[in-house]
Amino acid sequence: MQRLFGKALAALLVLGLVAAASAGAASLITGADIRNGTVTGKDLKQGSVKLGDLSDKAKDALAGVPGPMGAVGPAGPQGPDGPQGEPGTADRFAELHADGTLSDDLQKNVAQDQISHDADSGIYCFTFPADGGTPVAGAANGVIGDVFATLQIEEQGGITDCPDDATVRVVTYDLSEGAPADRVFRLILEDA
Repeated sequence: MQRLFGKALAALLVLGLVAAASAGAASLITGADIRNGTVTGKDLKQGSVKLGDLSDKAKDALAGVPGPMGAVGPAGPQGPDGPQGEPGTADRFAELHADGTLSDDLQKNVAQDQISHDADSGIYCFTFPADGGTPVAGAANGVIGDVFATLQIEEQGGITDCPDDATVRVVTYDLSEGAPADRVFRLILEDA
């Protein structure tokens, strides 16, 4: 009987060990349970790895080399015209040659008889009739090379080196000569 009892006990122990092994195998295996470098591509289920599962470096490696640029497509249709802008606000403008004469195609409300100029002075004086509007603001600039222009406006006249009734004076300077010199310039004026 002791023998029978020993065999029964051994059978129970074997059954207990089998049950414990089955219960352990039924629990999930995690990454901590797997030795690094032992899982291969054939061990993975097809389609189970998604792009989001990959590292940035792996994604970059998949991108490959860009292909050649394709042909330029045809031009699209022309868009509609924009709204008409307001007319320019300059009351007077002109481009003057170095000798003080007006350029034929760049002038508005400036006449040749309103300009006085002494050759080789770099000084240009303007006298506008009082009933035609009096300039109160503006700008002058040299057109060619190292030239800049200064603008002086005196609504009552009395500008140095100009006729008494002149209200605007432009002096052109040539930086390469370091002094006033007759040079081409543009003038823009706003009236009161």
